[in-house]
Amino acid sequence: MKVCPSFSVHSKNRFACNFLALALFLAAAVAFAQEVRVPREPEKLVERAQKFWALVVSGRRFEALDFVLPDKRNLFLSGNPMPILRAKVVGIDFATDPNHAILRTAVEVLALEAPSGRPNWTITDQWVWHTDNWYLDVQEAAELFPKNNSVGPEVKQIQAQIDQNFEILHDSLDCGRLIQGQHAEFHVPVKYTGDVAVLVSLALPNPLVDVPAGTMINNQSKSLTLTVSAEDWEGPFSLPLRLEIKREAAIVERTLLVKGEVFAPVSFRQNPPGGPIEELRPFSVFIRNNTGQASDIRSISTDSKLDIMKMPPALPAHTEVEVLLSLKPGQTPDKLYLTLDVPLEGRGLYVYRFRNVRR
Repeated sequence: MKVCPSFSVHSKNRFACNFLALALFLAAAVAFAQEVRVPREPEKLVERAQKFWALVVSGRRFEALDFVLPDKRNLFLSGNPMPILRAKVVGIDFATDPNHAILRTAVEVLALEAPSGRPNWTITDQWVWHTDNWYLDVQEAAELFPKNNSVGPEVKQIQAQIDQNFEILHDSLDCGRLIQGQHAEFHVPVKYTGDVAVLVSLALPNPLVDVPAGTMINNQSKSLTLTVSAEDWEGPFSLPLRLEIKREAAIVERTLLVKGEVFAPVSFRQNPPGGPIEELRPFSVFIRNNTGQASDIRSISTDSKLDIMKMPPALPAHTEVEVLLSLKPGQTPDKLYLTLDVPLEGRGLYVYRFRNVRR
């Protein structure tokens, strides 16, 4: 993609919005002269990017997935970042397509080997206009997050020992078909021949799989226990699970492919999907029964934050029904609770978290 004129984003004082408007006006004039286009709704682009990085800095990477293109979320989760202490969007590079933009972000990371311990980088990432909003288009997770691979000679020696002695005997784990909300435990065969036990943990958080805290592997261990929680996933998954094998300061990584499918007996979709939830403006949540069993609806609750204008009496098999809602003044919607008379696949309560809430 051809990268063309750019402008910097400043937000330190109350004149930030005026500056942004002026910068956009000047950049638009330059862009016109050079046959490039200002990204559509650039204020939304900057706002989305800043929210994304705020979630990353606070360690809420799963919530940050809402800002990543759906087909790039696995790649985003496969990254192995250093701890990011601060991140600030400092500029936008324009292109010939208004549906694409490159953002420059200044990040401060934690790196013990650096003289200050807190080096700074300016990184670039691509954003794409998709379904009426801006989303991060992850190219390579290694490019999105700075890494640090500097270790001392003693640590390298221990790393070499772990690398030689620790082996995962299977390249992948097939979890099969899971029911949404199900919690399961799996055992992955391993072999370890070292004299000193090692600690195994996740290198990065994973939306489905975890390693129990304090998991130790010694030369008597035959398997590694993984826990799978299918609470917030629907459909097939194939996720690279990055594991850290630790002994003292030495860390060795292994990657295990975890795959399977999560079946949601009940699924939700919001309409309009990209529009914000605003006071006294009706919107719909469609509820679909994906099973062959019907059930009456016992109750629908929104914690009294929304008026329920239309509520279906039942949830027929393999059918979608509509709930019409309107936000009450002064309220911020959170979740919708659906209680059924007849449990579907063993569950009688289903919860939906509202999207695109305007705060």
